[in-house]
Amino acid sequence: MTGLIVALSTADVTVRAGAVGLLAILAIAVVAGRIDWGQFRRSQRRPVPIYLRVDQRPGQIYRPASLRRRIAATGGLAGFSVAGGIAIALVLSVVVAVLVESVTGLLR
Repeated sequence: MTGLIVALSTADVTVRAGAVGLLAILAIAVVAGRIDWGQFRRSQRRPVPIYLRVDQRPGQIYRPASLRRRIAATGGLAGFSVAGGIAIALVLSVVVAVLVESVTGLLR
């Protein structure tokens, strides 16, 4: 395949690109001839109205969380983040220890 690409000269590539461009223009002209351009007039293009049914029901009024709940949420997030960090550090340290031990074992 690369031999075929290398064998083409600049003139060959230019002629082929021109032929592809001409065929593309012809294809666009054929497709455009089949389109009814009368339906695209600005005066006739109006959006179709969309009718939506809206149910109006009484909802619950938002109440902000109390100070106690906010402190509990913050403490829980902090605790989970510390526990997650410890777990990630433990896994990474074991992986690094295994890699170092295997590399030093290869050097002996």
